[in-house]
Amino acid sequence: MAIYNLTDQLIHELGKQIINGDILPGDTLPKIETLSENHGVSRTVVREAFKALATRRLVKSVPRLGTIVSPRSEWQWWDTDVLAWASNSGNNRNFLFKLNELGFAIEPVAAKLAAKNATQADIEKMTDCYYQLEKSLGDKHSWARTDYEFHKSIYEASNNELLVNMFHMMYKVQIDYRLATIDNMINRQYATERYLQLHKELLIAICNYDEILSQEKMYYLQEELASILAS
Repeated sequence: MAIYNLTDQLIHELGKQIINGDILPGDTLPKIETLSENHGVSRTVVREAFKALATRRLVKSVPRLGTIVSPRSEWQWWDTDVLAWASNSGNNRNFLFKLNELGFAIEPVAAKLAAKNATQADIEKMTDCYYQLEKSLGDKHSWARTDYEFHKSIYEASNNELLVNMFHMMYKVQIDYRLATIDNMINRQYATERYLQLHKELLIAICNYDEILSQEKMYYLQEELASILAS
């Protein structure tokens, strides 16, 4: 369990309130003096927290008005804390659907690049990750982790550092995303078998260096995930 200093604690508390919608875009945060007194911290701690939130573009200082919550479109969504707060928020279902939409845009490309650029070592790693995924069925948390590792191996096989870095950065939300889909999948007959079969077909397509089929199989997998999330 993470241990935060006073500044980090306040950053996370305010950040979560903003992401959850407890403090809405356009709202003014309490004054530094008020937050200092309410949270039992120094004004320096509050100023540092405001600065950290501003760096993530969640808030901005407006003359004569104070510290205002920024529009959602301005938030630094790729910040790891912002992603984690959104993933853990009380209304994270909508955020999970947005992750799925992102998957439609990016994962088929990663699969196509993997089929194009994978080395023999990449193929062996992907195959091993798939077998680990098979073995993990029935263990929710192991399944989430091994599924993440399988997809990570595809991104790594793409040999595109930008894609790999983005996937690594989203580790926490990717695990939360998988846990949510697993919860929904348990309630759907044959969903687990179909989900695993789609992964196997994807692996075979990449191992055969079939770029188009790999892209299609990953797209079908994203469609299945969208269906599972909506159930």
